[in-house]
Amino acid sequence: MTGGLLVALALLTAAGPFGIDMYLPGLPTLQADLGTTPVMAQLTITGFVLGMAVGNLLFGALSDSTGRKRPILIGSVFFLAASVLCAVAPSIELLIAARFIQGLAGGSTMVVARAVIPDVARGREAAKLFSALMAITGFAPAIAPVVGGVLLPAGGWRGVFWALVALNIAQIAVATFFLPETLPPERRSGNALRGLFPRIARCLARPAFIGYMLASGLGFGALFSYIAASPLVLQSQLGVSPTTYSLIFGSMALLIPLSNAANMRLVSSVHPRRALIGALIMDALAGATLVLQALTGPILVLAVPTLALLSLMAGGIMANATALGVEVVRDIGAGAGSGAMGFFQFLVAGSVPPLVALGTNPMLAMATSIVVCAGVALTGLLTLTRQPAEG
Repeated sequence: MTGGLLVALALLTAAGPFGIDMYLPGLPTLQADLGTTPVMAQLTITGFVLGMAVGNLLFGALSDSTGRKRPILIGSVFFLAASVLCAVAPSIELLIAARFIQGLAGGSTMVVARAVIPDVARGREAAKLFSALMAITGFAPAIAPVVGGVLLPAGGWRGVFWALVALNIAQIAVATFFLPETLPPERRSGNALRGLFPRIARCLARPAFIGYMLASGLGFGALFSYIAASPLVLQSQLGVSPTTYSLIFGSMALLIPLSNAANMRLVSSVHPRRALIGALIMDALAGATLVLQALTGPILVLAVPTLALLSLMAGGIMANATALGVEVVRDIGAGAGSGAMGFFQFLVAGSVPPLVALGTNPMLAMATSIVVCAGVALTGLLTLTRQPAEG
């Protein structure tokens, strides 16, 4: 694989993080401009993430039958159309609907772009390429809110969506001119989508898979509780400016690639399941600490380090839970297992935003969501999966 193709795949994969994170600094302004409630404003995140869930579940399997280039190109075009709708939406209801279409299109481009790598590489080479792709796209959540914070004073929250339109045009150009078809007709499957759900049902019949799926999905839910609530907690409750919020959020996001690197070293001497248990315990402790802070009076200098702990645990939770879960169902199909885990992960993430907007204390709502997600994830992991053998 050439460096140019890897950069092209990174641009297509980054659509999801940019679609979620770039407009977060403008969420309070969006709420005021459209005359809506915090819960309805948070549903614009829910709509996008639920669309991502459906896109990830369906379009990876669909591309096994149609090839990679066509669904990526179609997804990029729909992402562009949805971004325009978001930029001109006159009501919160239309904005939520447009965000769902955005998420569906972004999920399709993300999952199909990742499917290109197994087409062109195998074994260790494929692992290196996936690591390189994740390293490049791992900076998107850090860059996106900073870009949004810069754009917000000049163009408002609608200007952020017009910036996404420009990104979508670049994606279409990349998909048209720089992305080759990597899955030739003779290697395509005629029933990839039709056989997906029976394989997922077989995966769900295994308790260990459910345990790791709960750890992956609800572990991500703990992190997404912070992501979704961060504009309310940091801007509305703690009074930081959109620019300062963007810098804090971006700095937190940079910790996630670092946590992935640390986890790679850790699992060389510690079993991934034990590392996963430890990370979930730390998430639960961070959530409990935030509950205490919310009840006694939140302070920025205490809240930020506690929230940073969630980002530091994220890499170990996602990588270890996914690897262990897919390994449990390798004989059924890694694609089916990965698709089911990804769908559940985004489903949980889509449920979190309106919950963290309930009540008059955003930090308390966020912290409660973190504790519940981490606690249920840890309980499912300990009860449904087995202790690894020594050595």
